[in-house]
Amino acid sequence: MYGQGRCPSLLEQPVDLHVTEYQEHLEGRGRAAKHISETTRLIRKALNDCGCVVLRDVQQGEEALDKYLSKRQKAGVAHRTINADLTAIRSFCRWLIRKKRLTVDPTIQFEKLDVGRDKRRKRRPLTDDEATKLFETTLKSKLVFRGLSGRDRAMLYMLAQRSGLRRGELVSLTPRSFKLDANPPTVQVESGDSKHREEDLLPLPAEVAKELAIYLKGRQRSKPVWPGKWWNRSAEMFRADLAAAKIPIIDSDGKVLDFHGQRATYITGLARAGVSPTKAQKLARHRDVNLTMQTYTHLEMSELASAVEGLPSLHGASEPAEISASKEVCVDAQLQRIIEAWPTLSRRTRQAMAALLKNDS
Repeated sequence: MYGQGRCPSLLEQPVDLHVTEYQEHLEGRGRAAKHISETTRLIRKALNDCGCVVLRDVQQGEEALDKYLSKRQKAGVAHRTINADLTAIRSFCRWLIRKKRLTVDPTIQFEKLDVGRDKRRKRRPLTDDEATKLFETTLKSKLVFRGLSGRDRAMLYMLAQRSGLRRGELVSLTPRSFKLDANPPTVQVESGDSKHREEDLLPLPAEVAKELAIYLKGRQRSKPVWPGKWWNRSAEMFRADLAAAKIPIIDSDGKVLDFHGQRATYITGLARAGVSPTKAQKLARHRDVNLTMQTYTHLEMSELASAVEGLPSLHGASEPAEISASKEVCVDAQLQRIIEAWPTLSRRTRQAMAALLKNDS
């Protein structure tokens, strides 16, 4: 087939054959099906855009890859997305080197972009009224998006907003993932489908469990609850349902609503309900409480204003001084216990917590 029946040299072999082998390698490692699909998709897209047909093109592809990533950045693609491109192609190249199919890693000179400097998109959570409106409107929708009916999508959004599960975790769920008759009812994400590669068991509100029990009745226990390829066009799907509910995607401050923003809706809801930072961190499954409090918790100005109303008056206390003083001591003691338990809390987080404690007292 190659040159009168002789096998080509290794570097002249079609690169797509090796991508397929890498896919089989990931499957053998037990990686989640969605992760494998997305990784190989990113690899093939990058190699195709870089003009890599055979392995030699990959080995000599540093300049082409540089142009590809630069073009993506100039086009306004998010830093996080570009980093995912680089991670996928780099993992493939390093596997090729371990297999002694390449001698040079074309990605070795590249560094990931600073996600913190990418301020193109500022997410916001849904308000309580918006969440209700989105659920009710989508529930009645006649639109079928990649196999998901309006009811399917409404239940998907409800679970995302009441559990904080990420898109990839939602894709992995089957009826077996739920224990809706338990006390409390729970949803479980297997370690291979969780972002931090650990098995997660999360409590569900009773109202959500009741809705899901009706929705899942009669379903096959091992089949995906939300099957199909909706997940790689979830942004388009979510925007369509927001538009149908007449909910603006971008607000007056330039903050946007997107599918992942439903996780911010969940964590902000915990803060509004008065859940402690420690519990919110555990429910959000974050390793750093500052990420929970600063990145995913979006309290409105009116909510913050109610917190600072608890500060003492400059014109004298309206209650006996000894009562006011005892409250201050109580707040200081509570805050000190939190700081001792979480010494890495940032100054901003400590200040916000102090204001909230004073308001609650």
